Amino acid sequence: MLTGFKLDNPSISKKLFFSATCKCGTAALLSVEVSENKTLEQVKEALPALLAKLRGQASVFYNMSCEAHASMRRAQFLSTGSSERA
Repeated sequence: MLTGFKLDNPSISKKLFFSATCKCGTAALLSVEVSENKTLEQVKEALPALLAKLRGQASVFYNMSCEAHASMRRAQFLSTGSSERA
């Protein structure tokens, strides 16, 4: 289990994680959530929408500049409370 990632309702859904990495070394975690109450046929029917969501998330990430990625990394680093320099 990934620590620090909260599922909306882990007892009835599964979250699938994918990564995207920029040439600058910044990585993003992309995800979609699928309800366990859905049939295989319903999941198959929803696949185009799930893929569109992942592609949209990836597009936002890849369209950001490397400077924006660096800024995000610094913000994440500072939010962890680390005393080391970025």
